[in-house]
Amino acid sequence: MQKAELFEKRIAFITGKGGVGKTTVAAALAFAAAARGKKVCLVEVNPSPNLRYIFGKEIPLYRETPVGQGVTVLTLEPYKALEEYAGLQLHMPVAARMILNNRVIQYFMQAAPGWRELITVGKIWDMQETESGRKKPVYDMLVVDAPATGHGLSFLRVPAVFMNIIKFGRMQGQTFDVLAMLQDPVRTVVHVVTLPEEMPVNEAVYLRRTAEEALGMHFGATFVNGVYPPLCSQDEESNCRRLKNDAAAVEKLSGFFPDQGRALWQAADSRRIRAALSEEYLGLVREKVGEPVIPIPHFYPGRVDVDGIRDMADIIGRAVEEGPRA
Repeated sequence: MQKAELFEKRIAFITGKGGVGKTTVAAALAFAAAARGKKVCLVEVNPSPNLRYIFGKEIPLYRETPVGQGVTVLTLEPYKALEEYAGLQLHMPVAARMILNNRVIQYFMQAAPGWRELITVGKIWDMQETESGRKKPVYDMLVVDAPATGHGLSFLRVPAVFMNIIKFGRMQGQTFDVLAMLQDPVRTVVHVVTLPEEMPVNEAVYLRRTAEEALGMHFGATFVNGVYPPLCSQDEESNCRRLKNDAAAVEKLSGFFPDQGRALWQAADSRRIRAALSEEYLGLVREKVGEPVIPIPHFYPGRVDVDGIRDMADIIGRAVEEGPRA
């Protein structure tokens, strides 16, 4: 995949190791796509407090909620999705609700593995298909904030598992459609979010291999979140070294700090180390996972609000416009 294709896929699944900023990057990608004129739905598979913080509002379950120009959030809920599906199949929503509320049926559903994942992916398939009139989809692009690595792979593997179990009937045909959507390189892509650290990078390598070899899905971009850029330019770095070696200047500067400026120099050294490590791990991602790689700088305020999401969306947009890395 080339960077220029980032906004061309209709369904983008975002996954990665827990704690790497997956939800934040998914929101930024949605805003970046909307800035290019697309109508985008940010689909949340599991309710996350992060989106509520980012947008400063409650996001109800299973209700499309506008959060910005061209961006809507939908938090999926398997029981509601199943109720909707059963109502469409029976053509009687009230009867479907009564059946699903039956105690025996509910007990069976609690024990049955995989149905939540299947019905959730099925809802995503239904959203990217056309509406009831089969004319035009509601959204140009779905950005799916998928579960983190372990559960995320299970989530994406379930349709293939069910295809081996269900050998005939209407449900088999519908499961085949869902699996075909996941494996269609024209419509669907898997993006991975990582950090410039050893364990998240190793998981990104594993995710690409698993997505392509085990799931048969098209792998897209790797977003390396939290990258520390160099503290100074080369000229500025040279000036800093001269300053540090100038005893008179250092003595005068130290007079302004209670600890004689030791923390200042330690912070500068720490930042240089972090920047060097970020560059090293970016190189490993490019080598072991492959291009395209989109670095996202560390945001110093900490948790990112909606303004930070827009800034991050601009970074993603500029990375696409710059094209392949030389």
